[in-house]
Amino acid sequence: MPRKERRRIDWRVTVPDEVPLRPVSASGLTSEFAETASSVLTDPSPQTLDRLLCCSVEFARNVIGLERVGIFLFEPATKAMVGTWGTDADGKTIDEHDIMYDFGDLDREVFARAERGFPWTVFEDVPLMSQANEQTHIIGKGWVASTAIIGLSGPLGVLYNDTGITHGAVDESKQARLAVLSSLLARAIETSRTALGKIGDDITKHQHRLVREVTQLLVRDPSLSCDALAKGLQMSSGQLARAFKHYAQVSIVDHRNEIRLARFLGHVDTKAGNLLEAALEAGFGSYAQFHRVFRARFGQAPREYLLEHRASQASQLPV
Repeated sequence: MPRKERRRIDWRVTVPDEVPLRPVSASGLTSEFAETASSVLTDPSPQTLDRLLCCSVEFARNVIGLERVGIFLFEPATKAMVGTWGTDADGKTIDEHDIMYDFGDLDREVFARAERGFPWTVFEDVPLMSQANEQTHIIGKGWVASTAIIGLSGPLGVLYNDTGITHGAVDESKQARLAVLSSLLARAIETSRTALGKIGDDITKHQHRLVREVTQLLVRDPSLSCDALAKGLQMSSGQLARAFKHYAQVSIVDHRNEIRLARFLGHVDTKAGNLLEAALEAGFGSYAQFHRVFRARFGQAPREYLLEHRASQASQLPV
């Protein structure tokens, strides 16, 4: 299909100068999640990954609005699902590193359905678990949603959630946002696991400082260009781009986009009705730029992704 001649738009004519700007600061949890995810991508370690998993549970509860959340990671060597962080019977975040269970048929079904385009699977009328005093307690029965965390190498983990406190119904709009969170988590987890074996003593404090400083600047203002970052760090943009890519193993552009996507997740509403506003608040320069980045990252247009996954889920037990 032949392409049409590209039209040039002069925004100075389309949007008058007197249109007021309304800068919006991200919430504390949104900024913390973005910065922590970036730390895992640029300076992977068991500590930064574990901090991200804990932050993700807090983010899912306090920003997305889920009641109880837990993250289990798949351990291929032992064929087990190992606990990380979760939520107790009262809705508080707790350490669940001391629990694990065998990878089974239901887990295979969760990942198989995710590969077929269903990011989460809802199991109904199942026991709802809580950990306390080094014991597992059943606090009732209800539904449990299992959101697959899948990387390029295969299954990485599962993000569980339920409404064991209020026993409310499944909110598919929240599950769709959780699917975006799990996709961002997948990249961070896979990057961390790949890089941990390559980290050596030759990584200097200066290298860490450069990555941290760029990340901190972008978290405060994700609209910053490479030129603006370089000016703030008293470097040339070429030097900064090459040094950051060398030390972080990711370009500044890709790193900035991950921060923006994480912030977008904290701003988009449950019905995906404020995509433009959420994209601009996340730091994207235009909706077209956001749309291009989101589509490249998730394989679908943002509204299509959020609404399709929200509408396509059936609350049924897999056979």
